[in-house]
Amino acid sequence: MSVTYEQLIDLWGTDGMLHFPVDRFDDILGPIRPETFPPNGAFPTDVPILFTVDVAVEGLELFSKLRIEIGDEGPRTYLVLGSSPEDSQMLFCLDTLAGGVELLDLESPNFEPVNTTFAAFVEFLYRLGQLIANDPGGRERAARAAAIRADLTMVDPSAFADPEAWWSLAFGQLESTGH
Repeated sequence: MSVTYEQLIDLWGTDGMLHFPVDRFDDILGPIRPETFPPNGAFPTDVPILFTVDVAVEGLELFSKLRIEIGDEGPRTYLVLGSSPEDSQMLFCLDTLAGGVELLDLESPNFEPVNTTFAAFVEFLYRLGQLIANDPGGRERAARAAAIRADLTMVDPSAFADPEAWWSLAFGQLESTGH
């Protein structure tokens, strides 16, 4: 399943979305295939508990360029996409070389893979945004979250490979609400 632009608009409306300015970053985007981006480059401005484009870190803003060196690979450029509404020190960043989304913890500092593509990240936000918008609570929420996890595992299996990873923990919390 790939989320469509129309589905994004239905859930968040045109005012609740931004469009990634690909043209502005042609100079640093690697050989990223179009299918690695969400439809029309659209992504939500806010998904409660999970994501916000409001970056509350001094000196950084949406689409700030970060040059970071990890290990022996040499410096890479990441673009700030947003942060966790629960912790402004946790930034979602686009890996401009590979096209994946990483979570940068500014306090540690540490990177954690979130999704292998920006498109998968938006798909995950969309599916959880739907659940949040129509939250039945309790056991029904837990059952729906488990079904969504199963679907999203087909979209991006690596997102759940580590039980301590961002999406594994998020879904673990949702799935435990029915007990």
